[in-house]
Amino acid sequence: MQSLKEIQAKRNLALTHKHIAPLFESLNSLQSLPQNELGNATFSFDDFINLSLPNLTESSLHHITEVAKTLIPWRKGPFKINSLEILSEWNSAIKYNILEPHLNLQNKIIGDIGCNNGYYMFRMLKENPQKIIGLDPMPLCKLQFDFMQFFIQDSRLNFELLGIEDLPFLDINFDILLCLGVLYHRKSPIDSIKTIYNSLKQGGEAIFDSIIIEGNDEIALCPRNKRYAKMPNVYFIPTLKTFINWLEFCGFKEITHIATLKTGIDEQRKTPWSNAESLEDFLTPDKTKTIEGYPAPQRAYLKAKK
Repeated sequence: MQSLKEIQAKRNLALTHKHIAPLFESLNSLQSLPQNELGNATFSFDDFINLSLPNLTESSLHHITEVAKTLIPWRKGPFKINSLEILSEWNSAIKYNILEPHLNLQNKIIGDIGCNNGYYMFRMLKENPQKIIGLDPMPLCKLQFDFMQFFIQDSRLNFELLGIEDLPFLDINFDILLCLGVLYHRKSPIDSIKTIYNSLKQGGEAIFDSIIIEGNDEIALCPRNKRYAKMPNVYFIPTLKTFINWLEFCGFKEITHIATLKTGIDEQRKTPWSNAESLEDFLTPDKTKTIEGYPAPQRAYLKAKK
C-alpha cells in the first residue's frame, strides 16, 4: 500500500507536466512584486473574496492580472484584488450563502473535498476555524489557490493534491467535512460517503450536495455514456429519497434537507474568465432538459451528523 508521502509526491509531479509547468512559472513571477506594495493588505468577504492592497501600483496590478489570466479557466469564485475582478464560471457565493447558516466552524478542523481553487475555504475563514484542509487532485486548482494564498497568507489553510479516496491516509479526525459536487462523479457513492463518515470525529458533521432527479421512488439515474449536461464521468444521480438513504446506509444520523435549488444561468455562466461553454450550452433551448435529454440540473443540500 502506498504511503501518504508517496501519493503526494506522485500528485505533485503533475505540476511539472508540460502544460502546467509554464503556469507554475507564471505564478512564481509574483515573487518579483515589490514587498512594500504588498503591505497593509485587508481581506474581506461579501460574495467576492475581496483583497485590498492600498500600496499596489498600476504596473503591479497589471502584472497580477496577466498572471491570473494564465490560470484561466476559473471555475469557482468570484475573487477581487483591488479593481481586478475574476468572474468565475460558477458564482459560488450562491451555494455558500445557502450553506453558511448551517455551518458552525469556530475552532473546528474542516475538510473541503473537491475544493477546486479554495473559494469556500477562503470564505470559511470569516468564522475563525482552527484549520481548513482542501483536497483536489487537479493541478490548475492548486495553482489558483496558490495565487490567492500568495496575497492572503493564512496559515490555517492547507491545499492537498488529493482526492476523496485519499482521506484515510491523512489520519485526521475532522469536525466538519464538505463534499460538494463530488458524489455523482464516484463509481461507488456509498463507499465515498462511508469514507467521509469514517474520517469524522464522533459527533462531527458533513455537508453534502448532489444533482438529483425528481420523484419519490428510491432510484437513481445512470446516464448513458456517463455524460450529463456535457459533464463526463457522471455515474449516479439519485432522487432526494435515495440521496438520504445513502447517508443513512453509511451510519449518518440527524439528516437535514437544507435546500433544493435549480441551477440557473445566474449561478453557472460564461465569463471572460471561464471556458467557451457553460450551462446555456448544456441545456435545450427551453432549459427544461440537458442536451442528452435528461431533466435539467437541480441540487439538493444535506447536512448529517456522525
